[in-house]
Amino acid sequence: MFFRHNFDKLIYPIVAVVVLLIVSYRPKYSLRSDMPSTFFLSSDKNTGQKKSVDERIAWAYWESAQMEVQWRYPHGHPLPVEPPPEFRVNAQALGPAASDPATRTMYWHRLQQIWYSPDTWKSEYEFELGWAGDPLTNTGQWLRDHADRIFTLH
Repeated sequence: MFFRHNFDKLIYPIVAVVVLLIVSYRPKYSLRSDMPSTFFLSSDKNTGQKKSVDERIAWAYWESAQMEVQWRYPHGHPLPVEPPPEFRVNAQALGPAASDPATRTMYWHRLQQIWYSPDTWKSEYEFELGWAGDPLTNTGQWLRDHADRIFTLH
């Protein structure tokens, strides 16, 4: 049974604000600033100079992933099979080996391998009200993003 009281006019807005705050406090994911060790695999047969050039190339591709790729393909979204045009490095600064298609493809495949690893991402919780602009569309997107976790039996 539902009884009306004078303080109901205060309770309902407070409950609505609390629900709004709970729904708006979300994690924001971004790639870690430090390159994962599995992204750059150094081999023992490399000399010191060769190793440093290879490591600089790996860092350049990691920075490209941080600056360009993570915003186009956010956390939880799959990466395409082929590297997008944004995933590139400055060949003038690093040499012609850096822009070689085989090198670019190799680092793209390494990025695909570590993309879903929790160690690759950092999360920071913040209030975000962007979902309120079009709540139906954003709710549908949230359901699509979490459908596997929701409907998969463990």
